[in-house]
Parts: sequence; C-alpha cells; structure tokens
Amino acid sequence: MASLVSARSALDAGSWLLAIAEYRAVAEETGDPLAHEGLAQAAWWLDDAVTCVGAREQAYRRHRALGDPLGAARAATALAWDCLLFGHGEAVALGWWGRAGSLLEELGESAEHGWHAMREAELALEVGHDPDRALGAARRAAAVGKRLGLGDLEVVGVALQGLAMTSAGDVEEGMVRLDASVAAAISGDVPDPMWMGKVCCWVIAACNHSKDVTRAADWCRRVEALCTERDLAPLFTVCRIQHATVQVARGSWREAEQELVGVLDQLSASRRASRFDAVVQLGELRRRQGRVDEAEALFAQAEFHPSAIVGRARMLVSAGDPANAWASIAGLLARMPPDGRLARTDVLLPAVLVALAAGCEGAARVLAAELRATAELTGTHWLMATASVAEASLQPPSAAVPLLTEAVRRFNAADLRFDEAHTRLSLAEALLATGEVTVARRHLALATEVLTELCAGEDLARARRLAPAAGVPSGGPLSARERQVLRLVSQGMSNQEIAVSLVLSEHTVHRHVANILTKLGQTSRTGAASHAIHAGLL
Repeated sequence: MASLVSARSALDAGSWLLAIAEYRAVAEETGDPLAHEGLAQAAWWLDDAVTCVGAREQAYRRHRALGDPLGAARAATALAWDCLLFGHGEAVALGWWGRAGSLLEELGESAEHGWHAMREAELALEVGHDPDRALGAARRAAAVGKRLGLGDLEVVGVALQGLAMTSAGDVEEGMVRLDASVAAAISGDVPDPMWMGKVCCWVIAACNHSKDVTRAADWCRRVEALCTERDLAPLFTVCRIQHATVQVARGSWREAEQELVGVLDQLSASRRASRFDAVVQLGELRRRQGRVDEAEALFAQAEFHPSAIVGRARMLVSAGDPANAWASIAGLLARMPPDGRLARTDVLLPAVLVALAAGCEGAARVLAAELRATAELTGTHWLMATASVAEASLQPPSAAVPLLTEAVRRFNAADLRFDEAHTRLSLAEALLATGEVTVARRHLALATEVLTELCAGEDLARARRLAPAAGVPSGGPLSARERQVLRLVSQGMSNQEIAVSLVLSEHTVHRHVANILTKLGQTSRTGAASHAIHAGLL
C-alpha cells in the first residue's frame, strides 16, 4: 500500500514515475497536502508542467483548508518559481511570492522564511535583473539557515550570493563563493536534488557570463556525470544548453550544434522557459555560420530574449539597416538595469558597433566607456579584450592596431578561438590601412585557418574581400590543410583515401573539400584542381 514514507523513498531514489503513482494514490485517498507537494516535486523532474503546477495549487488549497499557514506559504513559495519556469508569466510568479510573504509575516522564523528569501533572490535576478536585491535576499536566506542549523539553506544562500556578485561585476569573489558552494552541494550538504542542481547551474551560468570557458567546461563535465548517475533529466538538459554555449564560445561548433539540436528535440513539447536559451544559442551559431535565414527564424521564436535582439540587430546592420538595428538594441539596453553589469556586457560591444553604423558616435563612446569600466572591475581576459575591440572601433587605423593586438592576445589567452579569429580580421584590416601588408597577411592567414575549420560563412567572406589587398593569391585564401587536401584531390584521390593519408576523419575531409570548392568558386573536384594548378596555389 502506498504511503507518504514509501512515496518519499521513491522520490529520494529518483524513481519519478513510482513516486508520482504513490503520491497520487495517497492524495486521492487522504487529501494530505504533503502528498500533493510530493506529487508536484516528482512531476517537476519529469518536466510535466500541468501536473506540477496543479499539484502545487492543490497543496496550497489543502493547507489553507486545514488551517496550516506555514504549509500554504511553502506551497505558494514553490508556485512562484514553477509558474515562472513553466511560462505562466512574471506577474503570476510575483503574485504567488507576495502571497507567501503575507502568510509568513505573522509566523515565527522557520525554514520556510529562508526558502522564501531564496525565491526572492532568484526572482530579483531573473525578473528584476537586480543583483543588489538578489544579494541582500540571499544573505538573509543564508543567515536564517545558520541560525536554524539548516546547512543546505546556508550553502544555497551563499551560492546565490556568488551568482549575484558575479552579475554585478565582482567575478573573483563571486566565483570563490560559487566554487565552494558547488563542492559542498554535490558532496551531500544539499540533499534535495533540485537545489543541488540549481547550485550547479548557477556556477556554470556565471562562468558562461564571464566567458571563463575552461572553468565552465570543467563544471559541465562534473555535473553531466552527476546527472547521468542520478537520472536528473531536467538538470541534464539545462547543463547541455550551458555546455553548448561553452562550445560555441570555444569554437567547437559541430559539437555545439549536435548538443543544441538534441536538446530542442527533447524539449519540443516542453513549456520550460529554458527552451528559448537553446533556441537563441542555435540562432547565434547559425548567424556565425552565415546561415542567415535559419538564424532569423530561430531568433523569431525567442523574440524578446536579449540574445535574440542582439543577433537580429547584427543581421540588420549586415543587411544595410543600421537605424532599426540601433533602435532595437538601444531599447534593450534601456530595459537592462545598470547594476546588472555582467549581463549588459553581452550587449555593449554589439551596441557600440551598431551605434557607429547608425551614425551615433556619441552614444557609441558612452557605451564603450561603460564596457571598459566593467572590464577593469572584473579583470577577465574576455572583457578586457572586448573593451579593447570597442575602443578600437572608435579610433583611426593607426591607433586601433595596438588595441586590436592586445584584444587578440587576450582572446587567445581565454581560449576563445572564434573571437580571436574574428578580431584578427579587424586587425588585418587596420594593418592594411596603415600599409603594414606583411603583418596583415599573417593575421589574415591565421584567422582564415580557424574560420575555415569552423565554416564561419560571413567572416570567411570578409577574409576573401581582404585577401587581394594582403597579397594573397587570387582564388581565395586557402589554409595550409586545405592546400594539402587540394594537392591530393588533384592527384585523383577519393575522400576516403585522403582521410587515410592525412590521418583525418572522412567527414573532416568532406568539409575541407566543400570549403575549397566554395572559396575557389568551383563546382567540381576536377575544376578545383585545374583552377589551383593554373593559379599557382599548389
């Protein structure tokens, strides 16, 4: 016979379907609000939004009917986040959070007060974009945990303090708190897998925001192993999105594409808002690949997501419409609180470039100064490099060269291959304008090598435009590897034979051949070989 004890055992063991069956049986038989709360928890892990929210609402009503304001407050607090998570809207989420607060006002301090403060901190970041308020609420939560001897609440509170601090630009101190909290959480100090998972997600999100891709990749691997071991599907999905974001930044685009397509297939029927994170990441990848129509369609699905707005603004500039691009990106910045320094950095460099394209140099200078101030505050390679690129865009070529050289060095140090290659193109352009052709050619070649490997369509087109001025032989800048492949193509070898000869996968050879045909403007292997021989490329 099902009981709360056996249902709880199933929940703790990660047997979600069994837990749902047992909690449902107890709820139908007894109407116990704790059974409805357990049912909601199990449904949450199965991404069943209807059952989860419905059970939480039923728990709230049953607690009220039984005269238990503490239980009702607990259910209302959980509803606040779940309503936001499953797309019921910010107003509904804030309404439940406010209702829980009203119920707790008349009660003595309890764990529920601490978890209510945690939800306040989460909502402050997610809805209000207010890291200062989030930091204050997280501190209150941790203090409640300490006073009541609730170690899990204290660990989670410190973790969210770390996330709020990194969001405000204090990356070093914030990451110290997050690293320590994750270590405690996955070692068993936070038994609830949902909160343990949240702590893990926060550290990866903070790494991504600060573009600390090495640390992000390390934590992603650890969390993925944990998810597999404990069958934590929703957490695994969020982790896969974060991991794909890391892969896009590091230039592992094929792996990122596989990850994102897989996640979107899995979430096709889900109401979780995190689905839009995967949509915009795939949209950004398509934009970088030059697959503009696909990028536009994906950004349209997540119309109001900040990354979608930035991506569309970049494409509007490329399409010759900087005025509308500036209107959209300026509107986005106006809605982002100044205290959310790290979130704004994702927008500031594109905003500087779009403002310049729209003829708004004064605004561009203000935004570049803000970016530099945040970069100096955090001191990360990515932000220092990004600030240098923004400043270089406002300078004549001779003054831009040292700024872009420094940006290339820092992107390289941060292991951000696409950003490094993209900036090398700008550096080559500035060097050509100052007459330093030989150095420009070297940067162009290094950039082309990486961009070809990534199939970065738009930047490759830019590289081809720069090639003649840099003295690169006509027919397009081939990388050293592509010349190797082309040489073997001209000898009549198949892709399989080339793969064996160069110790590459057949897929990689296929991609190199496709790039060679595109860059040489040829439609066949024979034509490419003939063209290369006559143009002296081999």
